[in-house]
Amino acid sequence: MNRVQLSARSWRSAQDVHEALAKGLTFPGYYGRNLDALHDCLTELGDTQLVIEDCAAASHNIETWSGFLAVFFDSAAENPRLQIRLLPGNGDYGD
Repeated sequence: MNRVQLSARSWRSAQDVHEALAKGLTFPGYYGRNLDALHDCLTELGDTQLVIEDCAAASHNIETWSGFLAVFFDSAAENPRLQIRLLPGNGDYGD
């Protein structure tokens, strides 16, 4: 199983999330960097465990984080080869 571990600590925008996911999961160059495209790419992955640390930071910093969460869980439900682990992290996430 391919394990991809990312930290959300430095993510400040939806674009930051898309860039990190595209790089970490080696999405194709035509990845559209929107939630629909994210769902498409996640449901096409082979055996992959995506671990995102410091999710509390993303929740604090990214207004659309709930949309990402919905896509993560919907994609994992549709793709049995995909596991998503979200770790809250700790520390001060204030700007």
